[in-house]
Amino acid sequence: MNSTSSYSARFHIGTIEPGARGPILRDDDGLCWRLGFVDERMADGLNGRVRVRGRIVDVDRIEVEYVEVQADAEDS
Repeated sequence: MNSTSSYSARFHIGTIEPGARGPILRDDDGLCWRLGFVDERMADGLNGRVRVRGRIVDVDRIEVEYVEVQADAEDS
């Protein structure tokens, strides 16, 4: 039986950075993911800290289904 865990949607949290081929999500561990969007309008004006739901479709790419902008509040 083949595992489908890499194809299932999950949440990823990080900071959006501009990239040459579109937005990039950098997580707290420093890993970077290129983001592809089911609906390209979701990417318009996207920046800062976000939580995305999507499927990992390549070793460095997430196909995003949902985006939630996170508050920039820091715990002290």
